[in-house]
Amino acid sequence: MKILKKTNELKFNKNFILIALNLSFITYHYKYNLLNKDSILWPDGIMSKYYKSNKKIPGSKLISQLIIPQSIRKIVVLGNLPNKSKKFLKDKYGRKIINIKLPFDRIEKIKKKLPKINKSYLYLITLPTPKQELISKYLIKKNKNYKIICIGGGLDIASGHIKRTPKIFYNLGLESIWRLFSSDFFRRFKRLFYTLLSFIYLYLFKREKLNKLI
Repeated sequence: MKILKKTNELKFNKNFILIALNLSFITYHYKYNLLNKDSILWPDGIMSKYYKSNKKIPGSKLISQLIIPQSIRKIVVLGNLPNKSKKFLKDKYGRKIINIKLPFDRIEKIKKKLPKINKSYLYLITLPTPKQELISKYLIKKNKNYKIICIGGGLDIASGHIKRTPKIFYNLGLESIWRLFSSDFFRRFKRLFYTLLSFIYLYLFKREKLNKLI
């Protein structure tokens, strides 16, 4: 498994799928096997505390500090892209921004809306975990060249469309608790409840498998 330790370490001359190593990813990976040969993880959220050898890189920081070479001609956002986030990307990276909206639906229906991948484009997926990781796995099966970042809500936080987490929650790696009360409470609560229970189960009964992953 590859771990991204600094945002400028990403190599754009190779295929990659960049995914946040956080609590949601860990628990859903155990269920769906979300990793593949080109996966690169960056430590985020409370998992940065568990995985002590790596410094935390929140998605908002990653997308703000990413160095994109001139060989990447366009940035394609798969999922929601508010105007403020679109402007942020255009001003930050000086590329044409394309938005392909995806339905908040079952994976099989989302797949029908996906484009063919262009090797000179960077693709950002703004769906929640595990949908964005499952979509990225599907895309690499259908395409030979790809550069994909499963950015989730990190882009909207970086652009200011979503309010940043207060420092105390950030330092503790508990951004998910803050976002729980900021919007869409019931969906977020259901997901957080599931991931917490799943992680506790893994920690208590599948510790060896958990340690191999992280």
